[in-house]
Amino acid sequence: MKLSKRLQAIADLIIKYKHGHILGDIGTDHAYLPCYLVSQHDFSKAYACDIAKGPIQASIETIQSYHLENKVIPLLGSGIQPLLDKKVDMISLCGMGGKLIVDILNEYPDYIKDQRLFLQANVGLEVLREYLSLHHFEILDEDIVKDAHHIYEIIVCQKTTKTLSYNENDFYFGPCLRQKKNALFYQKWQRQLEIHQNILTSLEPTHPRYQEVSHMIEMIEGEINES
Repeated sequence: MKLSKRLQAIADLIIKYKHGHILGDIGTDHAYLPCYLVSQHDFSKAYACDIAKGPIQASIETIQSYHLENKVIPLLGSGIQPLLDKKVDMISLCGMGGKLIVDILNEYPDYIKDQRLFLQANVGLEVLREYLSLHHFEILDEDIVKDAHHIYEIIVCQKTTKTLSYNENDFYFGPCLRQKKNALFYQKWQRQLEIHQNILTSLEPTHPRYQEVSHMIEMIEGEINES
């Protein structure tokens, strides 16, 4: 079973930081991720959850095509709600906005306190990381991957009793990605720097967003120029 580069990067992190044997995949779409993990790796069961009937039907077809009817279970419902009466060890929430992931996590905080989380937000990563920090989730690792023309970041985290000291730069750039700073990291933030510089040239200094964009430019320049 061949996954997209994005899904393969997510799967690789789930395998590396495997915690137990049962995965709940929220926003599963075609159930490719849970089917891959159950069929090719040591996962005893997975739940493929989605809010819409279309993706659930697509998931059922994928599950049947790999003969995984007893191991990958499709569940229709919003966010974590379909899992509330199930036992899972890990939860993946991928392919949506950071704010939506925050809303989903915030809906049932007691349920997620013991699970390892694998999160991939398309936008709003700083919102997601700030939420994780405020709610005592330690970011164990991060990865960055390019698939087609898009660059995606993946976060592995879990509730902790440790004192966390993440700052604004960690929220935007990722505490683990800042340590690695690979070529994709520089590619993403060089592009973001150019976008923000173009925005700034179109704004008057009195514009409400001028200071915000200037601050972001300073942050990016400081990060990518740091030795």
